[in-house]
Amino acid sequence: MREPWSREEHEDERLSAFLDDELGEAAALEVTRHLAECDRCVAELEDLRTARAMVRGLPNLDPPAVLFSDAVAVASMERLRWSRTVRAASAALVATIGLLAATFAAGGDHGGTVVPPVELFVVDHVV
Repeated sequence: MREPWSREEHEDERLSAFLDDELGEAAALEVTRHLAECDRCVAELEDLRTARAMVRGLPNLDPPAVLFSDAVAVASMERLRWSRTVRAASAALVATIGLLAATFAAGGDHGGTVVPPVELFVVDHVV
């Protein structure tokens, strides 16, 4: 349930919740009391009721089949584009890993210990 009615709050959302019976008993009672004192909110509530009736009075229309087939085609193209992107990124990652492995294997002797390049960079550039 929603929070109780706030005197400062003159919002469509609270009135809409009241109209939809989404408020708890205490909150609905507060809104009812507020409506007894606030002509602006009463008018807004009537506008909401009118808008709701108008929307409910609209005919139900099915979307044209062309829209659905276009959406499926676009989704298929997006999947294909994503698939190409993933393959390209995977190939670049494999190449980078291979290059790093080759660089590591070809690296010089550092006194018998293996020093990752990041540590060498930090030692050389911290000062």
